[in-house]
Amino acid sequence: MDDGPGADVRVLHVDDEPSLTDLVSIYLEREAGDVDLSVSTSNSGADALERLRQERVDCVVSDYDMPDIDGLEFLRAVRSEHPDLPFILFTGKGSEEVARDAFRVGATDYMQKDTGTDQYTVLANRVVNAVSQYRAKAASERYGTAIEVLDSGVYSLDSAGRFTSADGVFCELTGYDREAIIGREFADLAAEAADEILSAFERVVAPDAPDTERFETVLSPGPAYPHDDDLLCEGHLALRPTEDDEPAVIGTLQDVTERRRRRNRLRYETRLKDAVLDTSTSLMSAETDEIGTKIEWTLQSVGEVADLDRCSVYLYDDETTVAARMHDWRGGGRREHPERVALEDARWLLERLHRFENVRLHRVSDLPPEASDTKRVLTDAETGGFVAVPMVSKWALVGFVVFDVVETSRSWTDTEVDLLRSVANNVTHTLARQRRERELQRQNDRLEEFASVVSHDLRNPLNVAKGFVELAREEDDVTYLDRALDGVTRMDTLLNDVLTLARQGRKVGETRSVAIENVAERAWKAVDTGDDAVLVVEDGLGTTQADQGRFQQAFENLFRNAVEHGGSCCDSGDDAAADDAPADETASAESPPTDATDELTVRVGPTETGFYVADNGPGIPADERDTVFEHGHTTSDSGTGFGLSIVESIIEAHGWDIEATAPEADLGGARFEFDIGGVRSEVEPRFSLSDD
Repeated sequence: MDDGPGADVRVLHVDDEPSLTDLVSIYLEREAGDVDLSVSTSNSGADALERLRQERVDCVVSDYDMPDIDGLEFLRAVRSEHPDLPFILFTGKGSEEVARDAFRVGATDYMQKDTGTDQYTVLANRVVNAVSQYRAKAASERYGTAIEVLDSGVYSLDSAGRFTSADGVFCELTGYDREAIIGREFADLAAEAADEILSAFERVVAPDAPDTERFETVLSPGPAYPHDDDLLCEGHLALRPTEDDEPAVIGTLQDVTERRRRRNRLRYETRLKDAVLDTSTSLMSAETDEIGTKIEWTLQSVGEVADLDRCSVYLYDDETTVAARMHDWRGGGRREHPERVALEDARWLLERLHRFENVRLHRVSDLPPEASDTKRVLTDAETGGFVAVPMVSKWALVGFVVFDVVETSRSWTDTEVDLLRSVANNVTHTLARQRRERELQRQNDRLEEFASVVSHDLRNPLNVAKGFVELAREEDDVTYLDRALDGVTRMDTLLNDVLTLARQGRKVGETRSVAIENVAERAWKAVDTGDDAVLVVEDGLGTTQADQGRFQQAFENLFRNAVEHGGSCCDSGDDAAADDAPADETASAESPPTDATDELTVRVGPTETGFYVADNGPGIPADERDTVFEHGHTTSDSGTGFGLSIVESIIEAHGWDIEATAPEADLGGARFEFDIGGVRSEVEPRFSLSDD
């Protein structure tokens, strides 16, 4: 079906069914209208590739499902040698997935085979349109090249290499007046590589000289040169005849500074891409306990390649509207970024990050008037040019990464900002993975502890109950059943505590602002404190974001622990009553002895980062303060050892810290301090950081 090399449009049709290729060829040539279209055919991808190397082809029409290589593999091979050649995938195996993959690989068009002959008219039109667009693009590129040539300055030199003429383009390009350079040697204008000009000039005027000589040099620009950077030029020299047979040279000069700038930018972006890829691979393979180190290595690697001064990762809490700096890198002993950034202090910046926008500035002075708050924060941090990119998870802002230079300006390309955004995404995913793995480890630890309870702690009271029931049956003495009931009651308490701890290990529910004083007072009323216990709530406790029910449960456990182990209600102590907290059942050497007739006092008061709960009970020995929150820690025969574990799980689920500390001087008993303002590097649950 090949009508010869003179056809307007030559199509290569590839299909493993010969009868179909013949049919399509006939219809395409007939339905092409006024276009002289010829079709050659091939029945395999390998043969078609060889044909493309040997023949002129304006468009390829290919099937998808072929035995040697399928249509997408064939398309990839074509694109490796012919990046812009029109390629239409014409296939009976049509699906959105195939179409998407075809366009992703580089198909010009996609058409699904149908019944009837009308489809060939459509196919012919698509072939003609694709070829027309391809040729128009090629013509446009050739025209653009011609325009570049027209931008060249033209000049002439005498036999000594002095200017005899220079056109307006040359003068505008170099910044010199024509009168200022006529008679001067061209090499005198060179800031660098004057020998390049001299050598090119000598070669072109020598006997048997080449037609043209090319050179590249950096010129010293004239006073009218409009730019600050060097003037990198590419020139061509050619010998021209003169009437007196004296050698004379005509030359052209082009400013290739922008070309060099683009080349350097491409090289830089390639290095930055490699750095992002290397660090992402490192982050993905990092063990949980080395993630912090790997994140800071990532910041250093990217910062050094990008010639930055500082990079910092901030985690943002939407409830407190505060971002805390968790990881950073600084080059050359630069000043640190601020430890915390509040929304009210940088509203202009954080509002844009909340919209998941990348924020970039050439210099801080470019900020608009309404960004005075952000400008003040950045100026205090000595920031010059900067990029801030959001860390996004579950369509929420969970943090951001700042890249900047100190006290200087900096421009940022789109590619550069996109790569820095990729760094932030990699850090986000890595922190999420770290948190999931730690949560999984905590769950595994709880499972092991629960297994221990079932296998050991529950077995003892079960054996007690079983033994006394058998005695009651054998001796017909129902008094043994009271002893059996003690074992059953003990099992019931253990089961309740285990279930409570399992539930408290889950994430907190919906949080809202609650007054700490009100929660403490409600918890006190919910606990059986007897007649000899007093709650003292100090002023200044303030509010916090919390799941009120869970928060109150933590207070109840602490109050119940104090009641069971302190004041007049305490003999040797039992931590079980509901949720065991055996912390203060052994007198501390630091704590003064407590008179058993004294009333129990529990006090709740503020600290710089949260609040404390203290009592005047026996206290906690200093060597036990680090272990009181462990499951099963109790010195009471009837305690379960889960009370303070439950308190700790509630506090950690909120993203807070709890610590057993030295006693209050005037109380001398147990003291627990709550830090509700901290943000830890593993990303707290309230940040909801996840890959999902």
